[in-house]
Amino acid sequence: MIRFSSQSVRVIVPCLTLLYGCATQSSFKTVEFRAPSRPNPVLRPLLEDVERIGILCITNIQPFRQLDIEKVMARLADGMARGLSNMRGTTVVSQDEIIWHFKGTKLDSGRVYTAEMRTAFREEMEIDAMVYVELNGLQTRMMPVTPSPYTGALGPNPAMDMNVELQLSLVNLHTGKVWRRSGQQRNFQPIQLQLFGGGADQAERQLLTTVATSVRRFLFLVAPPPRVQQREFEISAE
Repeated sequence: MIRFSSQSVRVIVPCLTLLYGCATQSSFKTVEFRAPSRPNPVLRPLLEDVERIGILCITNIQPFRQLDIEKVMARLADGMARGLSNMRGTTVVSQDEIIWHFKGTKLDSGRVYTAEMRTAFREEMEIDAMVYVELNGLQTRMMPVTPSPYTGALGPNPAMDMNVELQLSLVNLHTGKVWRRSGQQRNFQPIQLQLFGGGADQAERQLLTTVATSVRRFLFLVAPPPRVQQREFEISAE
């Protein structure tokens, strides 16, 4: 039988504690990453099993002086396509691809919702869902003064008052389910800005700015941006 003196015990116990701590010592490292976000719960049933989603920005409004409507709708479609790219595991079919495939077919609001076109999108291009952005109304007027967006006070510069009527729709081409939102947006911009870049560019930028709020809200529901998350991972001393 081995006997230890009290002095030996006082030395051995701290050593054993130190050895145990070294054997079990670990540290944690915080890792930050971007995780995909899920669509709004209301829209998830329409996006279930959707692998390919198409985008069309359409209007029946004819181009007029200092405003190329078709050019604005094409730029809007490009922006929508970039926003929809946040959808994990989903391929975005651009407006250019759809128009090229159906060249010779007028894709206006009176036709894209028909059963015939839904079948064509689904069978010819293998599209599972469509997003439609419809510009249904546009009114502009010149104002002698510019209302401040912050205080409401009137400034000395003339401005363009632009009011648009917009409708955004999500359609599942397999089930026929539709989610739709519509509304009006209004925007003021001083006319003096047209001196820098031309009147046409100014009007097109103002139209894009006017519809931007509704489009961003829609994209946040359908394809919210990835969320930044943090996780702690244990790193063993071994």
